[in-house]
Amino acid sequence: MLGSEAAQERSERLAASIAAASTPEQGSDEPADGAVSASEESESESDDDGLTSALMAKLLASMSLESKPPPPREPLLESFDLKGIASLIKSGKTKRIVCMVGAGISVSAGIPDFRSPGTGLYDNLAKYNLPHATAVFELDYFRHNPRPFFLLAKELFPGNFQPTPTHYFLKLLHDKGLLLRCFSQNIDSLECQTGLPPEAVVAAHGNFDSARCIACRKEHPTQHVRDAVVRGDETCVCLDCGGLVKPDIVFFGEGLPERFFKLAQADLPAADLLIVMGTSLVVRPFALLINQVSDTTPRLLINREKAGTSSSPQEAALGIGFNFDKGNGNYRDALFLGDCDAGVRRLCRLLGWEAELDALIPPRPAGSAAPVANRGTTVTRSRAAAAVTGQQSSL
Repeated sequence: MLGSEAAQERSERLAASIAAASTPEQGSDEPADGAVSASEESESESDDDGLTSALMAKLLASMSLESKPPPPREPLLESFDLKGIASLIKSGKTKRIVCMVGAGISVSAGIPDFRSPGTGLYDNLAKYNLPHATAVFELDYFRHNPRPFFLLAKELFPGNFQPTPTHYFLKLLHDKGLLLRCFSQNIDSLECQTGLPPEAVVAAHGNFDSARCIACRKEHPTQHVRDAVVRGDETCVCLDCGGLVKPDIVFFGEGLPERFFKLAQADLPAADLLIVMGTSLVVRPFALLINQVSDTTPRLLINREKAGTSSSPQEAALGIGFNFDKGNGNYRDALFLGDCDAGVRRLCRLLGWEAELDALIPPRPAGSAAPVANRGTTVTRSRAAAAVTGQQSSL
């Protein structure tokens, strides 16, 4: 048994590291995108605590009572790449796939991330003379000066962009009866523009699909906001009290939707494959979801850079964070480094699904804002062409 002070200290350090990891970063420069009422916010905070508690329980339950490290696990994949994932799916062992997606799946639609120098959202906001770039997503600043947000909303409103091959891959998984849920950080609603039913998608940071008054909380039709935006109005006013109406995008200081926490706690433990695409996994609590699947659930990251990796060998041994190092005990985490569309197309090719994916992708509409990836090809993102989702990609 762990009787030494050193062993006890190690346990406490690990527990503290997980508690710290589940706390939002101070000064984070990413907006959260999906607003809730004040009562819902407190309930969401409670759910956030529940997610943290679940992770803590996993940590404590997984810790070995012996001082020696746990024995290596048998690999769950034939290889830790797309071939290994394709082989697993073709085996029929996966029936409940959960996907987690971020801004990286939308960049080929012409929607940019936040931080790309010169073309990212925050650089482009300089023309609005904000006190700082993130002010456009701060509730206090919105109350004082809503104009910059509504100018930005005119560019971002659904309908201005078309889904990418990666979005259609989500629809293909659903059509094959394999998609349990898609958790999205994006506010562009492109997942559902593919025909994916709304119940299959969790907009963790909200979107433009609903709106409400920030004063009286009355819900307003999305068209009410769209009309104001199209007219070029500097504000959108509540029809009841005259207060400001804001799309249900989570701003700084607002809680995430209750649905996010409820379905995260239900779906992640039930998943038999986790696919993470186009996210840097730096914004919590979304980033914590990768730790909520079973220890026997394989995981795949498709991204331009590694993300969400374990910060120590101890965390890797406990299944906290991705572990792509085979020499460090990796037994379930696969990695594809590159654009999401390229990764998705290669996976579909390995599965024999490429023709089905192409059949879902419609021809590019005349006058569309940005090119959708052509059938059978991969579009390389043009940095000069982009505008926003609700989350940074891998940059």
